[in-house]
Amino acid sequence: MPLAQTKFVPYEMKTSVIKIYSYRDCNHTGVIINPHFKEEARFNSTVQMLKLIDELQDSLNFPQKSMLTRSFSDYPEPREPKPEPPRAGVSGDEKPIASFSLNILFRQNASWQGSLVWIEKAMQSEFRSALEMLFLMDGVLSDAS
Repeated sequence: MPLAQTKFVPYEMKTSVIKIYSYRDCNHTGVIINPHFKEEARFNSTVQMLKLIDELQDSLNFPQKSMLTRSFSDYPEPREPKPEPPRAGVSGDEKPIASFSLNILFRQNASWQGSLVWIEKAMQSEFRSALEMLFLMDGVLSDAS
C-alpha cells in the first residue's frame, strides 16, 4: 500500500511577520510578511488580518484544520490569500507601532494555537486561541499607541 503524500512546507513559510502601523479602536492596520506572498499582504482591519492568516494556512495546508469552518452558506473551497492593495500615504520606510513574529502550530477546536514574539522587545508568549493572540497583541499596542 503506497504511503500518503503530503505537501512539503518550507520552514520559513511556517512563520509570518505582522507589522502593525495603526491601532485605533482595537482595529489593526498593517502588513503580513511571508515568503508565500509575492509581496507584503496589507490589511485594513482586524478581521481582514485574521482572514489573511487563515487563508495563508489553508493555502499552505499547514497546519491542517481539525474541523471545517462553519458558515451560514456553503463554505467555498480554500483560495489563495488576497492581500489588500497598498494604502494611500504609506511609504515603505514607515515605522510600525509594533512587529510580531507569528508561528501557528495547530488549528484545533476551530481556532489557532502557537506562539507570538513581540520583535522589538524580544518577548515570546504562547497562545491557545486566536482571541488570546489578539489579547496579547492588544496588551502591546494599547500601551504603544
